[in-house]
Amino acid sequence: MGEWTILERLLEAAVQQHSTMIGRILLTVVVIFRILIVAIVGETVYNDEQSMFVCNTLQPGCNQACYDKAFPISHIRYWVFQIIMVCCPSLCFITYSVHQSAKQKERRFSTVYLSLDRDQDFMKRDDSKKIKNTIVNGVLQNTENSNKEADCLEFKDIPNSVMRTTKSKMRRQEGISRFYIIQVVFRNALEIGFLVGQYFLYGFNVPVVYECDRYPCIKDVECYVSRPTEKTVFLVFMFAVSGLCVVLNLAELNHLGWRKIKAAVRGVQARRKSIYEIRNKDLPRMSMPNFGRTQSSDSAYV
Repeated sequence: MGEWTILERLLEAAVQQHSTMIGRILLTVVVIFRILIVAIVGETVYNDEQSMFVCNTLQPGCNQACYDKAFPISHIRYWVFQIIMVCCPSLCFITYSVHQSAKQKERRFSTVYLSLDRDQDFMKRDDSKKIKNTIVNGVLQNTENSNKEADCLEFKDIPNSVMRTTKSKMRRQEGISRFYIIQVVFRNALEIGFLVGQYFLYGFNVPVVYECDRYPCIKDVECYVSRPTEKTVFLVFMFAVSGLCVVLNLAELNHLGWRKIKAAVRGVQARRKSIYEIRNKDLPRMSMPNFGRTQSSDSAYV
């Protein structure tokens, strides 16, 4: 049970920050109706399935051969494998989001350090550019105006850092959203695949008597399955849970928007490129503010 608890915590971490409301409902369905039932109830029901599978023959090896034909893979093992595989896309999304968060923290710390270094440089420049009153030809003069203009010109690098920070945040958010949509698509594909596989392996009913003519049985024999009605109920229940998960996945994809899904799967970069070009056009106007100078005053600083 401890292994399932670890998986539950990982799944909860996957949907706490980036999942939609439908994704949270899907997590509840997976945790309660699959993991808990398979871990607690399923092991008790299927504990004696092979030992109580009895055929009306004494031929050595006939019971094992007929059991292998009746149940190529045990119900409980099939469902455990299904849970693990269906949860793999969510676990991959956890790894990706944690990695992106770590990178964002590193960038944030580096930006803070650069800002501190730049502030120290500004303080040194301010100390060296203190206002000094000088007397020239008996007239008291100061350099306050020139220092103000120089300080204003020094702020032209700040919008660049703001734009870079905003751009990195948008890129990170777009990457996380794209990866989330992709993992929902893969999760739904796995759900449908396991649902179809369960139908072809077991159908919707566990028979009470199973007729077998497989080697090494010398003739047609009848084999008896333990708890057939209870296993049939479990089988139909897991069909219903899988179908509900498929419906919830489709509802989540519809909630996210099919156009966004197509853009995420194809990796379209046209929109990001156009936004980047627009920002580059607006960047000179943002980086060089207008201080109300005339053309003659501008030319004086050339």
